Amino acid sequence: MKIWFLTPTFPPVRGGSETQAFTLASGLVREGHSVSVLTERYPGSEPFEEQAGVRVHRVRTDPERWQSPDCVPWEERVFGLLRDAQALITPDAVDILQTFCQVGAVLGAMMKSSLRCPLVVTMNETTPQTDPFGSARTRLVYGHLPYDAVVAGSAAYLGQALDHGADPDRVHLARYGIDSDLYGAGDEQEIHRARVWLGVAPGEPVILLVGRFKERKGQRELVRAMARVTRRHPRARAVLVGSLNSASVAYLRQVEQDIADAGLSEHVLLRTSALPFGSLRGVYAAASVVVQPSHSEGLGLSAIEAIAAGRPLVATAVSGLSEVLESCPGTVAVPPKDPEALAEAICALLDDPRAADDGARRAQAAVRREFDARDMVSGYLKVYERLRAAGDAA
Repeated sequence: MKIWFLTPTFPPVRGGSETQAFTLASGLVREGHSVSVLTERYPGSEPFEEQAGVRVHRVRTDPERWQSPDCVPWEERVFGLLRDAQALITPDAVDILQTFCQVGAVLGAMMKSSLRCPLVVTMNETTPQTDPFGSARTRLVYGHLPYDAVVAGSAAYLGQALDHGADPDRVHLARYGIDSDLYGAGDEQEIHRARVWLGVAPGEPVILLVGRFKERKGQRELVRAMARVTRRHPRARAVLVGSLNSASVAYLRQVEQDIADAGLSEHVLLRTSALPFGSLRGVYAAASVVVQPSHSEGLGLSAIEAIAAGRPLVATAVSGLSEVLESCPGTVAVPPKDPEALAEAICALLDDPRAADDGARRAQAAVRREFDARDMVSGYLKVYERLRAAGDAA
């Protein structure tokens, strides 16, 4: 099959949705299919490149385009990408059009009839109802767009689709999966390089949080928890690793202020500079404990990655993450927005490293069964093949 992805961000941009799109695309290529991606062109990136056999086409959507004297800025912002898409995607070059967010679904809905191909949508917005007109927009996307199928990456995303008016007969579950070979115990050199990048000394316990700097990720709760953790483990260091892509500079400043107010500048470190995509293996391997104190998640790929790397995980029992915690015995669940409970769970793992490692091994075995990228790819292919067969029969 010839499959086109529409996604606003794609590696080397890092994040759960980007990892999912790349893992799916490269998995489809390994199964013998052709995958092309239309995405944003960032400074320093090329208009075209290949990643693991995936053809990536990048176009610019920056303000310079909007300010051209021959365009109306509103129209260019909303419809400008259609011109790029039409130049790249022709009806004979696509069998399936796949999108990964609400704006992608809207663009795909405008394109599908001209391309004469099925439209499959996957949503990665965790709390779209919190955006301006978010609930109405989400009901429009799920309840009225002419897509052929929704593929949900978790039970939480499936529930979001049904709650906002999606036709149950067109909603399918294919849980997000990872290539577990990319994770696991790093070698000594990888761990040394990671600890240097993280800014921690040999022997210092590392509490790691990986996630974009946005309020729902719970970084501020970890800062508050560290005030308690350091009383029992004075050498412990928390490192918050994340990007500002689809995030909040204002929230990052709040986190920085919290660290300063608590006098924790030596114990809580921030790392916002980019790591090469796929290089988190050594970072996870360097961690003593990984935490995911989110207020909400669609699933929580960072948590899955940490478990696959064999690290003890503490995560909040919220939608999405609960699915991971329940599937992987040996992980530790805490209530959301509770720094005291988070601190106690971290300390318990640091107090008894042998028990922590035993739990991590049990969880690692489970995550490799429950969240395998091959199962995700197979789930998408079943949907694609069913839609192609229905189109051929018509």
